[in-house]
Amino acid sequence: MGWGGYLTLLNGSPFDWTLSSQHSYQMDSWKWPTISAGKASKVYVEFGTKGNIRDDAGEAYFNIAGTSNKFSVLARRPSDFKLTISLDNMSTKQSPKGSSVGLGFRHDAAVNWIMSTDEAGNWWSNSGSYTDWMQQSMGSLANRTLKHICMPGSHDAGMGTFKPGTIGAHFANTQTQYLDFYQQLMAGSRYFDLRPVLSNGQWVAGHYSEVADSDVWLGGNGQSIADIITQVNKFTAQYQELVIINLSHTLDTDNEYKDLTQTQWNALFDKLKGIKNRYTVSNPGTTDFSDNQLGDFITDRAAVLIIAQLPNAIKLGDYANQGFYSGRNFPFYDSYSNTNDRTRMRKDQLAKLKSNRNIVAGAGKKDKFHIFSWTLTQQAEDVLNFDKAIMNMATEAFDDLVSDAWNAFTPQSFPNVLYVDALGISEKSVVFPYDKPRSVPVNQDIAALAVAVNNALAGKNPVVIARS
Repeated sequence: MGWGGYLTLLNGSPFDWTLSSQHSYQMDSWKWPTISAGKASKVYVEFGTKGNIRDDAGEAYFNIAGTSNKFSVLARRPSDFKLTISLDNMSTKQSPKGSSVGLGFRHDAAVNWIMSTDEAGNWWSNSGSYTDWMQQSMGSLANRTLKHICMPGSHDAGMGTFKPGTIGAHFANTQTQYLDFYQQLMAGSRYFDLRPVLSNGQWVAGHYSEVADSDVWLGGNGQSIADIITQVNKFTAQYQELVIINLSHTLDTDNEYKDLTQTQWNALFDKLKGIKNRYTVSNPGTTDFSDNQLGDFITDRAAVLIIAQLPNAIKLGDYANQGFYSGRNFPFYDSYSNTNDRTRMRKDQLAKLKSNRNIVAGAGKKDKFHIFSWTLTQQAEDVLNFDKAIMNMATEAFDDLVSDAWNAFTPQSFPNVLYVDALGISEKSVVFPYDKPRSVPVNQDIAALAVAVNNALAGKNPVVIARS
């Protein structure tokens, strides 16, 4: 048995990627299909076990139909297993013509090659930075409403670190993100699930849940709100992007995990006024900002849109004129699967997307801002199982997002937020001896995937284009 893994080729263009030739030496599996326009194919690759495996090699050559563009997939075993893309006769916004793009290799898991084309005919790939992908895409996206734009999103975004909270909580069952807030922004995330709590009299991000309505809570803390404010300001001082922060799951952990009082909410808003570039309008009333165009927010500036999911008794008051909005100003669909099973989660989320998203003209239209919750949730039996760490389950689920989910998306039914744990991470970071997350590389795959949705799917919907 050889050493196998997968390469997912995602074709976010109107052109077929046709296989012109392929050959290999000592590879146990090296067979490549033509990749149809708008589709993804997950191809199994296996290095051999016979002979000198240091000589294993394979090449697959692709032409992009109707163009002069060409690229190759290369396998080499000079010192370690790896797959490489060679841009033989083409360039992308991230890589010049002739570049070699190392994708690495994951045993029994996938690495990805994602390419899409925008309205101007530019090629985008997952071979480089997406730190200002919104500004780079303004030619296509400036006149689209937020309901018609896809973006990466961070679940429990403030939990890029772990600080002890309750008994039984540790980083494997409480930390959801490997990267901190600033690093998530740099990796392309634009929608942030932030859960502020009071802990020891300080505002911090928290991840707490009640155990089966028992009045027993499990959880811990992440970054301080002060640290998050500093990091958001650092990013918006550098890049003119839109950042959406959704405040929810607020608790007073110093007072029996009770809901925040009006006075405490006011104190939180005062703290968050330290965020610069807040998107501010006077007397917003019931305005639905998800129906605003991207250019309304960031034509020549950065903008931070802050939405607060308020309990019934809590009021915004004058904070509504200072860049804080209630849930009625940004209605969205968000329904997570509450399972640790990849197959069940995948079926659940795709069914919900199909049922609740249908961007068409006239009767049958459904275009509420859609959070596509591609997250696995620990169950009771997982809480003390470090192998089932939240971040580990997230890296396993991501492979299916690039292949299965992409192939299920359509121009009429695509998500607004690709909502994940461990954003920007493919490798498992929680491994024996389970003392802290190990160092793993960061990638840009989820940002490239969101851009491909905007280019190859949303850009083909006449309703989206008409609204633009």
